[in-house]
Amino acid sequence: MKSGMLLKLFLLLFIFSLSLVCSKQYTDNEMLELAARENSNGNPEKAVTLYEELLRVHPDSEHNSTALFMIAYICANQLDNVEKAKRVYSEFLEKYPESELASSVKFELENMGKSPEEIIK
Repeated sequence: MKSGMLLKLFLLLFIFSLSLVCSKQYTDNEMLELAARENSNGNPEKAVTLYEELLRVHPDSEHNSTALFMIAYICANQLDNVEKAKRVYSEFLEKYPESELASSVKFELENMGKSPEEIIK
């Protein structure tokens, strides 16, 4: 009987600690770093998911313009999802027209789908 109670207590503590780990909310900085790390490690889909999560969880973050840019950039250049890239780049320009990244976004939109030779011309 004593061992049964200890087992129940252990399981209860395990479930409680697991719920704490699973519910940890990352800061916007942490999420930005995690997304960048996933992309560097060859996981662009996971990176996009993390950038989107940053936007959802931290809607007022100073990093949201970077997250939007990176979502579009990864979609256009790594995932071959041009439609999503165009949509997110357009959203970026609506929300952050004065951003230092705005000129890069415009360049990306103008040259999306072109070969390097076409861009140089």
